[in-house]
Amino acid sequence: MSIAGDLLTTATPARLLCRRGTWLLELVKLVPVDRNVFQPRVQRLEGAEAVLQHLKRSGDPALAAAAGQLMRAARSDDERAFDAVDGDWVPGELGPRRDGHRPSSMPPGSSHAGEMAELRAELLVLRASHERLRERVQRLEAQWNAAGRARDVLSVPPTPSFVMPKASDLPQAAHFAPAGHSPTATRVSGEPSLPPTGLRLPPVATINESLHALIGDQASVREKRPVLFSPDSLGPCWVSRLIDDEGHDVGAIVADRAATIALGGALMALPEHEIEAQRALATPSDDIVSAMSEVANNLCETINQHAGGLQVRVKPLELLAPGSLDWAEKAACRGLSCELQDSAGLLFLFAR
Repeated sequence: MSIAGDLLTTATPARLLCRRGTWLLELVKLVPVDRNVFQPRVQRLEGAEAVLQHLKRSGDPALAAAAGQLMRAARSDDERAFDAVDGDWVPGELGPRRDGHRPSSMPPGSSHAGEMAELRAELLVLRASHERLRERVQRLEAQWNAAGRARDVLSVPPTPSFVMPKASDLPQAAHFAPAGHSPTATRVSGEPSLPPTGLRLPPVATINESLHALIGDQASVREKRPVLFSPDSLGPCWVSRLIDDEGHDVGAIVADRAATIALGGALMALPEHEIEAQRALATPSDDIVSAMSEVANNLCETINQHAGGLQVRVKPLELLAPGSLDWAEKAACRGLSCELQDSAGLLFLFAR
């Protein structure tokens, strides 16, 4: 089964229903329900033409073609259901119509059907997750092969450490330097003498590609020069710190309040009136902040995939405390300022 786009933004076709000549497509989408917790939710698309157009646009030509054949062969009084399995529609059970979320109470006798529906949705999500992970592993393997480096199966080699051994750490009987030389000046054979390359920030075009893959075209940004980062004038900001293998801060991803709401709300696929309601609040909701944290995590992956540079990890998004990012205010030459389309907020990337 081919999965296009990111799991958090792509609605996966799950069931095709025919109810007395009316065709419905059920889609499964991951929706944030808590910090770092996502729940599969079923959405419905009604109308034969709308169903076919969606399947064609979402990159499922086989499902679209098969759906077209089923629609042409159907009678006006048909009541049928089909499950999407490996790029084809397989006849399934015609259960009761389901809402986009599980109801708080279910009528007697319907619990089994509801549980089966949720199991089917979770199975589709697991298949999509497996496909996505396999694609990422293949990309990483291709990058290491292109660089001519040895690699481990399904494992990204850790960033090498260049800390010189202390004299107390070496066996007393070993001698690595002639008499009269300090043991701390000794180099282990084959160990590089220069520190690793510092963190490199990707260009704005690469950031746009990353945001489009995660959220869609509505998340476009453009570079804003010069880089002017002043938390006092920006108001509340949220930061995800970038750390190296030793836990040292080497960079940061910062979003102001407007960008946090815009990107987090877009990832959650919130309608415009709910995003406007978030803008009216003093601080965005925990769900919005959790979604923005996932955006920062995706940007961290983009930084690591950028050619060369230091491999980093991202810390959870947190409210920027006054004075906690003073070094970024002085790092304009190694910073990137991006403005969201329609002036919907500012996004900063810094390399220390």
